[in-house]
Amino acid sequence: MYTSSTKRRLSTLLAAFFFLFSVTTVSAFEGDASNGKKLFKSNCASCHKLDKKLVGPALTGVTDKYSEEWLLSWIRNNAELRASGDEDAIAIFEEYNGSVMSAFPALSDQDIFDILQYTIEGDKKVIPGGGDIAGGTTVVVEGKNYDSEITIGLGILLFLMVMLLARMKNTLRLVQGKDPVSILDEAGWFWGRLINNKGFVTVSTVVITVAFLSQLYGWMMGVGMEQNYQPEQPIAFSHALHAGENQIDCNYCHSSARHSKHSGIPSANVCMNCHMYVDGSEITDDAGNLKYDGEGSPEIAKIYAAIGWDSENREYIEDYEQQPIKWVRIHNLPDLAYFNHSQHVNAAQLECQECHGPVETMEEVYQYSELTMGWCINCHRETEVQFNKNEYYQDFHEELTEKYHGEKITAEKIGGLECGKCHY
Repeated sequence: MYTSSTKRRLSTLLAAFFFLFSVTTVSAFEGDASNGKKLFKSNCASCHKLDKKLVGPALTGVTDKYSEEWLLSWIRNNAELRASGDEDAIAIFEEYNGSVMSAFPALSDQDIFDILQYTIEGDKKVIPGGGDIAGGTTVVVEGKNYDSEITIGLGILLFLMVMLLARMKNTLRLVQGKDPVSILDEAGWFWGRLINNKGFVTVSTVVITVAFLSQLYGWMMGVGMEQNYQPEQPIAFSHALHAGENQIDCNYCHSSARHSKHSGIPSANVCMNCHMYVDGSEITDDAGNLKYDGEGSPEIAKIYAAIGWDSENREYIEDYEQQPIKWVRIHNLPDLAYFNHSQHVNAAQLECQECHGPVETMEEVYQYSELTMGWCINCHRETEVQFNKNEYYQDFHEELTEKYHGEKITAEKIGGLECGKCHY
């Protein structure tokens, strides 16, 4: 038994525990995540992501690592916190090679709490079919999902196989002079008659097997098809703005498409040809108000952070360790297929939209075409060879014209369906 003194000590410890627990609960980041998201995108998104490193560290879980007081001090003026000798602040500064984080003295405590609440809750996306996830984003690739059909088909097929095996077992028992074991008596007379009917079982088995194989074939034919694939990119680059509204030629950014197998990903210095002078501070919303309150676009700031551009002094930062922009590839053919962009852009004189769709209308680019073998073959059968003012075909234009006597000369007629053209 506990003495009165021990009881008093225990009650004091419990009271202290509950007091600390209540203080922790009250002082938790009771912020508005929706407002925090807006503040995050306008102040933090150029250097931070929730789920992975960018210029700075990933911010999910930051509230578990550091105290409220420390976070307020760090976000409001991290240079001052480092100058005070704070070990955590100095460690972060050294880990990221002396990259200086902007100070945010204009943010109120509540603004910072809202941002921190957003790092806790993240983005909630509804998943088709129910449920949601917190943190990050989800990219949905359109296409039919055969998982449920296959599961149901397998279940029914398994059930019928069990019934057939049971019938075979009873047949063997009869041959051996033993009484058959009734499996479905308890399931009722109707179902028992159906399962014991050889014709019904045979027809059902055939139907279920054919349906299952049909669904399986459809699913297998969809393997590797990425039509409508639209991954999240590290920078929210708008083709609708650049290729559509500003009418920038695709080949300006993807210049290697004219002379290389690959179209190429533009380097950051290509972006800087324009964004050395355009920082997005003059972008307006639909109401005509400055979208970023006169500040530079956080997406353009990501380019500056990658290449090391000081937007205030309008100069490149000396000895800056540049970071690659990790674009996610969208269009990707299997290794067994050879495709040459320059052949199609120069010789075939195709527009980019023939394969990539109306990119000038896309805010976020996605895979427009199937890019399957059948899709390519149909294109070669239907696309007419461009001879006019085309030096590539100049030498044998007359030969082909004489051979086909005025017929439509398609890519198929000049060897466009030969296996070795794509699978040499």
